Amino acid sequence: MTRVSVASVESTQGVSGTGRATKTSRASGPAGTDRRSAQREATRARLFSETVEEFKQQGFAGTEIAAITQRVGLTRGAFYVHFASKDDVLRELLLIEERQIADEALLVSNQDVPLEAVFGAVVDAVLRSEQRLGRGLVRDLCAGQFRPEVTQGQDAADHPVGLMLIGAIAQHATEVDAVDLAMTFLTGLFGLLATEYAPLQDRRRRLDLLVRMAAQGATAP
Repeated sequence: MTRVSVASVESTQGVSGTGRATKTSRASGPAGTDRRSAQREATRARLFSETVEEFKQQGFAGTEIAAITQRVGLTRGAFYVHFASKDDVLRELLLIEERQIADEALLVSNQDVPLEAVFGAVVDAVLRSEQRLGRGLVRDLCAGQFRPEVTQGQDAADHPVGLMLIGAIAQHATEVDAVDLAMTFLTGLFGLLATEYAPLQDRRRRLDLLVRMAAQGATAP
């Protein structure tokens, strides 16, 4: 994971077969540019969505670019126009999910609750992410936090959950290093979810223990 700081918180013609010039429907000017831009964005969105679906069905490791482009009806080259690799899709999905988790946990943090409840809210939000995406894909997302192919080039803005936690810890426990505690908690959380195959009841027990340990870390002398 990338270490962040508390400061980070703060007209065209064609030629017909007879050789006569014929008009084409190709658009020009701002309207044409906007249309082409919208088409590119629509294609990118379709590729992203279908890649995520492939992740859900095959897992990240089992996903092939050829299968994705076949689902969308595009060439393999079209995929690489929008994404350098499937790691890029995983990285983007991870950021989307982190923003969702951070927003949900922040609602709890803003209610003037103990810090333990904020850590717990992060866990609850991650488990809701499992309901949206499936346990296998969330496991791949958590494992991605430890893969250089996913984390390289990231900065503080790519870790909204970490930023949210740093802010909450700094507010509740001014005597501890908010960055260290947030990163320790998230490393444990992502590591457990990336490697744990036990039933939800067992995972929940271990996650609750992690929450209590993090909360105690905030009060340690």
